[in-house]
Amino acid sequence: MTRASGTRHLTPFLPGLGALLEDPDISEIMINGPGNVWVERAGKLEPHEAPELTAAWLHRAAIHIARPLGLDPAARPVLDARLADGSRVAICTPPASPEVAITIRRFGGRAFSAEDLVRLGALPDPVLQAARATLESRRNILVSGGTGSGKTTLLNALIELLPEDERVVAIEDTLELRIERANCLRFEAGGAQSEISVSIRDLVRHALRHRPDHIVVGEVRGAEAADLLQALNTGHGGSLTTVHANNAHSALSRLASCAMQAGDALPWEVTCRGVVDGIALVLHMTRLKGRRFVEEAIRVRGYDAGTGRWITETVWGRATEPREKATTHSPKEVNA
Repeated sequence: MTRASGTRHLTPFLPGLGALLEDPDISEIMINGPGNVWVERAGKLEPHEAPELTAAWLHRAAIHIARPLGLDPAARPVLDARLADGSRVAICTPPASPEVAITIRRFGGRAFSAEDLVRLGALPDPVLQAARATLESRRNILVSGGTGSGKTTLLNALIELLPEDERVVAIEDTLELRIERANCLRFEAGGAQSEISVSIRDLVRHALRHRPDHIVVGEVRGAEAADLLQALNTGHGGSLTTVHANNAHSALSRLASCAMQAGDALPWEVTCRGVVDGIALVLHMTRLKGRRFVEEAIRVRGYDAGTGRWITETVWGRATEPREKATTHSPKEVNA
């Protein structure tokens, strides 16, 4: 897939932002419109004055980013792009927004190992040991958290725990993971950037034909969860995926709800039991006051259909938190 140029090449089109684009301490640049710029530095938001950044310059920047992808912001006002250096760019132009809005998420400067994350305080050592034991016993891990909470960073670190002599098939919407192993096959959906759309669900199904020992799905958002759970429950132990959720317990309900979006979805209770069989450990990431860290880790023990609750064991975090009820959904409600 053709890529737009890297963040440094955007400097001529974003006057006043050159220093930001060069600063490795800035993880995200958010342009809300002409002269309205915010950045995330060390996990905290701060404004940046850019009076020379006019509407005309923002329009040129949007075109410059979209053109290598064969796209036109005038015809497609909402688009996502991945730059040559791996950074992500989201663009929204009129009439979908009053002004051109551009958000740039910089690609991390380095990949962190699990030991690095322990040393930095992002991954408690008991959680690392639980994750290592889970993967060694060929059971599966779900990583949850909000946007920018560090899910991808943790997923990268966990992939390194998989045996080097075993085959990994990784599936992502856009390639963000840094996987350095010889026997790894990578698939990219990138439907928002291509005239030929391949869904994550298509790729999950296709991955099974490539003899994976382990399947890694960068993020589960929809019906592909049903195919992933089926794969996890028919072999391919020691697999990994992430999901957006507010806590570790709701991550299980979120995964089940995504699976219910499939047109051939099984009943809710059966799907929840599939989650229990397919997921052994949930690690929940959070971002708080500039820090990203594992807030909770739970082992999945079962699902009580009578009460609609997940049965879990706390490894780390909210030991006294009540177990969240897994609210029953009909397929019609979930697809609404």
